[in-house]
Amino acid sequence: MTEAPATSPGQDDTAELRRNLTQRILGAVAGLVAIKMPPSFSFRTLGSLFLWSVASLLVGWLLAHTLVPQPAVGIIRLNTDIWANSYELDSVELVMAQIEAACQDPVIKAVVLQLDSPGGEVAATQTLYLELQSLRQKMPVVSSIEGMAASGGFYVAMATDPIYAKPSSTVGNIGVWGFIPPDIGVNEVILASGPFKLTASNRAEFLRAIEGIKQEFLATVIIQRGERLNISPVDLSQGLAYSGRESLRLGLIDHLGSQAEAVATAAELAHIDHYKVIDLQARVIDELFEGNDPSFEAWIAAADPVTGKRILPPGAYLLYDVRLGGMP
Repeated sequence: MTEAPATSPGQDDTAELRRNLTQRILGAVAGLVAIKMPPSFSFRTLGSLFLWSVASLLVGWLLAHTLVPQPAVGIIRLNTDIWANSYELDSVELVMAQIEAACQDPVIKAVVLQLDSPGGEVAATQTLYLELQSLRQKMPVVSSIEGMAASGGFYVAMATDPIYAKPSSTVGNIGVWGFIPPDIGVNEVILASGPFKLTASNRAEFLRAIEGIKQEFLATVIIQRGERLNISPVDLSQGLAYSGRESLRLGLIDHLGSQAEAVATAAELAHIDHYKVIDLQARVIDELFEGNDPSFEAWIAAADPVTGKRILPPGAYLLYDVRLGGMP
């Protein structure tokens, strides 16, 4: 029988050191994952351990993305005149339902208000402005103007920051107008406790009310836009409407861009990545009408689809309409 070659004491020491070092390394790795290694632990076992660790991390990542909701940016749409009534779903109620949906959904971290509105009633417009201001205390609210944000539509946009528009969008038209109440005299048939009980106003009072609403509108724009404005209050109060490009120069808006860019800015302000976009108007309509297209009752002052004329009751309006053609 052939005997194995003898090893020198130095070789034995080196082999022993290597074995000890290997066991120490493997022991350290096993300690990190809280596994007690058997004496026969090998690099193949270490490879299996590594694969199990990677698999565990992958499963954890998948569970995190499955169980933790993905953040979202909500889209609120105002694509019509601003009006309110007490018997049918109106544009104010529809927008307020979208605002409530944004507040109730914990995954929605920011909102983009899509605007294409010529404005409407004074009180209805101010309602939306105040509701959006309240929403802005909870999350970023950015505007994206499509065709128009004029008069009351622009007033509503003042509750958001920043504001995007298209180069050819119609923006501005700051001011208010309305019909002076007719003089109705008291006679044998019509009795009243005071000279203005039937109209609640007269020419002088109505003019003062118009001026007060205009000044409030103007002050809102000046406060919200601040140092970004490049137009004087006197010129701003003239009631002109401007293109999106000119509005950017005047400081009435912040950027020329698409709705997608507005969404990206809203997400950035909310510090979220890998977000989804939720159409809140579609969600609200689906919930209210169970997927059926709603038929909205026309506003009492809606424009006739053929002639474009409006029949407006006496009162004040934050409304711009190129089809109005003067007094109806």
